Amino acid sequence: MVILVNNSPVSDTPRSLNWLYNQYPSLKEGAKQFTATETKQMTGTGALYVSVREFAVTHATDSKISVIGTDNLINNTAIIIRNSGTGSMLLAHVDRMTEEDMSNMLAKLGPATSSGKLQLHLVGGFADTKNVSESLLTPVLAVLHRSPQHLDLVTCCVGDACTVVRAGGAPWPAVYGLGVYVKNGIMFPAAFLDRGPDMDMRLARTLTGGEGVGMLDIYSPDREELRIGPFSYLPMRSVDIWLGQSDDFILQSLTPCPEVVSDRDAFVRQVRDTLRMVKSHPYPSVTLFHSNSPRTYRKDDLSGQWIPCSNNSSFWSLPFPTMQCATKPEPQIPFQDDLCLNFKQESFLPWQGFQESQVY
Repeated sequence: MVILVNNSPVSDTPRSLNWLYNQYPSLKEGAKQFTATETKQMTGTGALYVSVREFAVTHATDSKISVIGTDNLINNTAIIIRNSGTGSMLLAHVDRMTEEDMSNMLAKLGPATSSGKLQLHLVGGFADTKNVSESLLTPVLAVLHRSPQHLDLVTCCVGDACTVVRAGGAPWPAVYGLGVYVKNGIMFPAAFLDRGPDMDMRLARTLTGGEGVGMLDIYSPDREELRIGPFSYLPMRSVDIWLGQSDDFILQSLTPCPEVVSDRDAFVRQVRDTLRMVKSHPYPSVTLFHSNSPRTYRKDDLSGQWIPCSNNSSFWSLPFPTMQCATKPEPQIPFQDDLCLNFKQESFLPWQGFQESQVY
């Protein structure tokens, strides 16, 4: 199957973003309209936030979620696929994606029907000077092009179309995030002030896991519940070394384009919180996911905020309790020495320093 633009099949796998825009200039015009829309500040009320290498599927009749979205789309891309007939919608935040990931996500969304198409929207990944965004997105486009379903590409706000040029000629992201109204599929640029529970835990999965970390389904549309995990990662032997580094070192080491990070203090604070979580919970399957069960949350009817489900134990009401492993350590388990923020690529690192760990 192939990607369609204006009901016309894209015959070849897109070789580059410029090739795609040259072949289909209408895509760039649509992107201009999207970036010209005012950015909305989103609180947690009625919103479902999807972090990196996560995806969620919901539907137009969801009684808890009114907006689904993501942000921090500097070098990464948001994929939105909406069934125009049923109103079901998928949103994923990717920096890389396998065909297995794509197959799993489409299976959760469901096939196209006679009454509607699968409409594809791509947002994020500005045209940085190091070509990081395009190097990440081009393989994702190839996976989309080989998908088992026809995908009607409606919005393609990536690369140059997602970039503004500031004084001095510096490229800058035109859009950092987006939200989508669940009921009608209307998209808008967005910034999320509240990203929901367990963000330290969710980012620990990608911070320590490297390229082997796949896409995580975080939402049950049938139960209208946020479901985090279960998942695991290897203990990090170098976590104290990283925690001892300066804020500037962490910023420069863990993003390929530190100059465009919108809130540098928040970025570094989140990394430090995540590292402390990894240090406190080296074996999350024991201390965080009892009985191999996910941490589940529902929207409160009055406040619209996420609250732990009543069937969770009182443990879940504590954000990140400091606990020791209840069973004896597994000495045969290797340590994780590589710190891998998903959007950091080894070839872009001005890396010097530690013998133990390497940053990607």
